[in-house]
Amino acid sequence: MTLVDQYLRMADLANQPERKAKTYTTRSGQQRTVTAKAATRGITGFSAKHIYHLINEGKFPAPVKIGRASLWRLSDINAWLASHATTTSEV
Repeated sequence: MTLVDQYLRMADLANQPERKAKTYTTRSGQQRTVTAKAATRGITGFSAKHIYHLINEGKFPAPVKIGRASLWRLSDINAWLASHATTTSEV
């Protein structure tokens, strides 16, 4: 039996800021509304910019390119998180 690896997008890894709803009028006079989006916290707790900075420094797994999409293997992210887990012991 072969296990298929799961893939994550940047939206799953990085924090996403809140986006408020915005209404605007097109040139033809129609009213358009861009819906609001709540802030989300990604798996890493970092921003997308910081994750790409870590990738450039070789400190974070590089994405796998599938077509135009950049995806990360869940197994790679779990291994990275495990290697960076901090253990604190209080005496």
